[in-house]
Amino acid sequence: MLSRMGTAMSDLPTLRYSRPQSLDEALAAIARRGACIYAGGTDLLVALTERRPWTRFVREVVDIKALEAARGITLAGAELRIGALVTAHELASHPGVRRHAAALAEAASLTSAPALRRRGTLGGNLTTPHPAGDVTTALLALDAVVEVADRGTVGALPLTDFMTSQAQQWPRQRLILAVRVPRCRRSAFEKVAARAAFSRSLVAVAVAVVGRRLQVALGGLRERPFLATETSAALQQRRSLAAALAAECRPPADGLGLHRLHLAAALIARALTQVRA
Repeated sequence: MLSRMGTAMSDLPTLRYSRPQSLDEALAAIARRGACIYAGGTDLLVALTERRPWTRFVREVVDIKALEAARGITLAGAELRIGALVTAHELASHPGVRRHAAALAEAASLTSAPALRRRGTLGGNLTTPHPAGDVTTALLALDAVVEVADRGTVGALPLTDFMTSQAQQWPRQRLILAVRVPRCRRSAFEKVAARAAFSRSLVAVAVAVVGRRLQVALGGLRERPFLATETSAALQQRRSLAAALAAECRPPADGLGLHRLHLAAALIARALTQVRA
């Protein structure tokens, strides 16, 4: 079913809208050129209204909120399975997430403003092309794996492999169904933003002890959040943290680059205190 976007969104460009009721219908819809997956819409609708560069290829929004396969949080064996449609509010308040992935619960509780936390989804946080993504930063540190439906099959790949920079041409859409997160007893998340609410992170830091490895993920210091392998190695080998951050970070050209690096070092120290307590 296709229709025009409503008049309440009159500032948006003219788009087609579809709401598939099954996974097969969703995969057929997102295969159309110019299709863009729509869930919570907290980033997408603003970006469309402001004609941001990454939306220039969008011709159709595909509303996936009817897909049951992308809902819910379950604990199975040694991991959590979190549906792509799970909101930040659900993540922050879920007992299993708070117990087994504390960094993720904390990141979700601090992202955006309360009203938007009830709409913004895990899948949207993973796919919005922005340097800062609090939920994504935590998931990277926690060694998350993404369940992706693509070309009629469902596969899994590490989140580090799924992350991409802003597309220079319209990418073939892949549908995130869920994220699987190994249970983690020690993890922490810290951030600094211009203001406490409704403000993206200047710098976000997630630290997790995964097996015997210490993993650090950073947001706000590259085009997308990333797993900071050099920084993690420097901490474990007691090498210079400042040098490692300078080597693998590429802060936005906003005049705050050095400030962001200093913030990252301070937030890492604070997060380490929590995981080592």
